[in-house]
Amino acid sequence: MMLKGKKLAVVGVGKIGGTIISGLLQNKILKPEQIFGSTRHVEHNQEAGKRYGIKMFRDNAEMVKQADIILLAVKPQAMLGVLQEIEKSVNPKQLVITLAAATSTRFIEDHLPAKVPVIRAMPNTPCLVNAGMTVLCPGRSSTKQHLELARQIFAPVSRVEILDHEDLMDAVTALSGSGPAYAYIIIESLAEGGVKAGLPRELATILAAQTMLGSAKMVLETGEHPAKLKDSVTTPAGVTVDGIMQLEDGGIRVTLIKAITAATEKSKEISQ
Repeated sequence: MMLKGKKLAVVGVGKIGGTIISGLLQNKILKPEQIFGSTRHVEHNQEAGKRYGIKMFRDNAEMVKQADIILLAVKPQAMLGVLQEIEKSVNPKQLVITLAAATSTRFIEDHLPAKVPVIRAMPNTPCLVNAGMTVLCPGRSSTKQHLELARQIFAPVSRVEILDHEDLMDAVTALSGSGPAYAYIIIESLAEGGVKAGLPRELATILAAQTMLGSAKMVLETGEHPAKLKDSVTTPAGVTVDGIMQLEDGGIRVTLIKAITAATEKSKEISQ
């Protein structure tokens, strides 16, 4: 384990920052004394310190001096202020990981000392239940060892993939970052269909959610193309094909493709 003996500073112990801390502690990858954290509000600082058993700081500059890895779990609009706060406390022997959507590694690098390795990470909200998706993208000074360190941080709560082309991170944000929202709409709609057909709402929601979960697992674990798996469910003159005809008539494919395209363009707009 490359993280053995490393100290992690989490700037912004909110939902995702706290989730990563929980994953590291629960899987015994890091000990509480190896993790530091900070939040903007005093009461949140105290609450997070008690919840995770870690040392909390009010001064980010002082905190990052003591860390080997710095995790910037703040929103894009707060990033510049945080970078200005910590820039004199960061050095090239440390690793900086940013979680801010639509914020490039170049932007982070330009506001830190030269040669500081930076990795951009895009986790999604299912990390909260250890079923997330995280994509890592290296900056100019990052090495394979830095990527492995980052992978070990996110692996307890998500599947991790590496992307070398940062210009595609906007598409990642649109697909896996925003994707859970689209999935929830599909689950909600399937459940509503079940209710219309006479099922109790609670049961309909469970059926819809578990069906989506199982279908996703089939894609990931079998390696089969989704179209082939779809065909295996669609028997000739059966029930499923009539339902698919309604989905196609409603333009579900084009609508979902347009959703990803629009979200990608919005991410590019924000990053500029």
